[in-house]
Amino acid sequence: MKKNSKIGIIGGGPMGLALAYEFCLQGYKPTVFEADNRLGGMAACFDFEGLEIERYYHFHCLNDSGFINILNEFGIKDQLKWKQTKMGFFYKNKLYKWGSISSVILFSKVSFIVKIRYLVHAARCLLIKDWSHLDNIRATDWLKKWLGNEGFNILWEKLFSYKFYHYSNEISAAWIWSRIRRLGKSRKFLKETLGYLKYGSIQLINQLSNSIIQRGGIINLSSPVLKINPSEIGGIDIKTNKGEESFDLVISTIPLPLVGEIFSRSEINNSITHKYKKLKYVACVCVIFKTRKRVTKNFWTNINDNRFSIPGIIEMSNLRELPNNITYIPFYMPEDHPDYFRKNEVFISEAWDCLRSINKKLKDNDLIASHCSRYRFAQPVCGVNHRTNLPEQEPLPGLFTIDTSAYYPEDRGISESIEYGRNLAKNILRKG
Repeated sequence: MKKNSKIGIIGGGPMGLALAYEFCLQGYKPTVFEADNRLGGMAACFDFEGLEIERYYHFHCLNDSGFINILNEFGIKDQLKWKQTKMGFFYKNKLYKWGSISSVILFSKVSFIVKIRYLVHAARCLLIKDWSHLDNIRATDWLKKWLGNEGFNILWEKLFSYKFYHYSNEISAAWIWSRIRRLGKSRKFLKETLGYLKYGSIQLINQLSNSIIQRGGIINLSSPVLKINPSEIGGIDIKTNKGEESFDLVISTIPLPLVGEIFSRSEINNSITHKYKKLKYVACVCVIFKTRKRVTKNFWTNINDNRFSIPGIIEMSNLRELPNNITYIPFYMPEDHPDYFRKNEVFISEAWDCLRSINKKLKDNDLIASHCSRYRFAQPVCGVNHRTNLPEQEPLPGLFTIDTSAYYPEDRGISESIEYGRNLAKNILRKG
């Protein structure tokens, strides 16, 4: 590509910013279009009663090489802090320790054989390198084979049901394997060790955006893309709420179903549009609490309780040094599920009831502040043979469409998005 080629990037999350940053390093001056009034996507921060924090929870693992490498480039690797964290399991109205060999052995609600099968399966996940044989196996079948029905029903069933609902039996074993493996490899001396940026994700988002602007790139906030069309003179035309602009190359990093919605308003063949619109995703309603007391000593607590449609809670203040006790309570569900249309207050009330069930000492006056965020396309439904169902990454000459499903079976994450985005930019330039 010529150095004066115009490059447009749709989406100002970690992947879009990483793409723009890499193009800038190679001498180009890309333009980023972000529909929100802030950068970061699901890593974006907001002012939570005087505390700037992410709308959705994030943490980092010891093997997050893409994330660690870019911190090194910006000279802020020393701002990445590591901490040994704890995990819990709330089952039948009682909180148990979880996540370590000893906690599994001491868990009294499953048989000894289930405990052994669970530990052997976790170890096996660390040894698997070629995941291709897992791609056409359903995760629920795979876990039942290893743990039996008893182990699956107690340890896994609610995590699937309250994240994927009627899609639970469609999820690929390769996807769940990658999640188990990522956390399993983030252990030091057999103890889970997770990381956080001292000032949160905004620290990296600011570094990326400042570097892009300093190198001549352009970032347009509050600029949703309305149409994408092939240009009559070659390249791609983008129409936003602020006008129309032509580019030699356009890369979209927003959720693929949103691309389908844009295509349906554009002059794009319906057969192409359909491939995007038929993809399945689940939404997330994420409640955040600021409390006077911490709920538990855990960073992550899995939940198996029929009273609450909550797969787990994340106590960020048990990982990151914060002035208050901060807990995330995510509700996952398909966006067409009736519960998704409930008022924020309903989600907040259920989340608070859940926390008070876990910690009976919590009182209503311990709740300082609450907030509720929503994201329509939080999690791709990664079914069996998932890659074969994805549309072509380059549906039109000069147009690439990618999102977090591009690096399947790895789950969505800041490190994975950064590494994939930068590598894609390099590959495009290498091919010319």
